[in-house]
Amino acid sequence: MLSKSSAGAPVTKRENRFVAGGCLVILAVLILVLGVPVSWFWYAAWRNHRTTEDHEAKAVASLLQQADYMADHSGRALRASGTTRPDVLTGLIWKHTEAPVIRHDATRGGFTAVVEKAVDYDMVSFYGVRPGRAVRCLVFTYAHGPGDTWTPEVTVSEADACRKSNEIQSTAREARIHLSRMPSEALTVGGIQQGLDPAGRPDLLTVQSVTRERSTLSVSATISSWDGTANQCYRLTRPISGGKAESSTIAAPAASC
Repeated sequence: MLSKSSAGAPVTKRENRFVAGGCLVILAVLILVLGVPVSWFWYAAWRNHRTTEDHEAKAVASLLQQADYMADHSGRALRASGTTRPDVLTGLIWKHTEAPVIRHDATRGGFTAVVEKAVDYDMVSFYGVRPGRAVRCLVFTYAHGPGDTWTPEVTVSEADACRKSNEIQSTAREARIHLSRMPSEALTVGGIQQGLDPAGRPDLLTVQSVTRERSTLSVSATISSWDGTANQCYRLTRPISGGKAESSTIAAPAASC
């Protein structure tokens, strides 16, 4: 006769094998059930990231292509002008690049323009598509050669190189808005200084002169960066009177004040 303990041993072993086998099946099912979503999540994240990178790369390439276009057309405008007058050439560069800071090298006769340009692109994520923006600091240089020849070139600089030009541009925009909204009786040197600089910061904007030519008012002002280490002369013009002053007022860099 078999003993009680020896008779139950095969049964216990079979139960253990059954439990072990069941655990393996459950583990395999869990790995399959959880692994598929995790793998999909990882792949989707990778795909969204690659798609976003592709969109950004195409947007930046388009921005740089446009920068080359601006350099080429502004260079042609300088050559076609037939003049060496810095004020006229500065205006042509600003017209084609909208650079808030344009430096004239009186020794060599060349120009350097600094401007920040941005382009939008689509950023793809699990939550859908949201707008992204690529920003580049562009430096345009114009070398003056023999006769009326000009050699334009555009390079991408560090973002900090555009910080001061952005600050000057911001102050110039505010000044243009303030000047356009001033009543005609306030258009004196003192009134314009106060109107363009309501915060009382002459270190940021200083009116140099005010001239009237028929129905047009012209203001020359020096606009500085917030730390005072960079400045640019600006010429602001507006109709002396009339209802179109706000839409007709212009603030543009000038070669000198």
